[in-house]
Amino acid sequence: MVLETQKIVVKKTKDHNLEYKVNFAQALSKMKHHWVYLIRHAHEDITMTIQRTIHYLSKTIEAVRYGRSAPRKLKNIKNNIHYHAYKNAL
Repeated sequence: MVLETQKIVVKKTKDHNLEYKVNFAQALSKMKHHWVYLIRHAHEDITMTIQRTIHYLSKTIEAVRYGRSAPRKLKNIKNNIHYHAYKNAL
């Protein structure tokens, strides 16, 4: 569904300065809620439900800004100690 949604986003944003993409993480998060609806209402008009879902996903777009990168701030991995949530019985 994201691939189909991306086609719609390209058509909608062709006049903009930046290129836009569907935010896959947000689309996946939104689809979690729609899967139940798709399964429960499978006997109804499924094409209308899919069209509605694609329209819903087309609202989760992000601008693609090329050349941007930020170095990750890594913590001192050597001193990163994870304590157990329980005590030893010995």
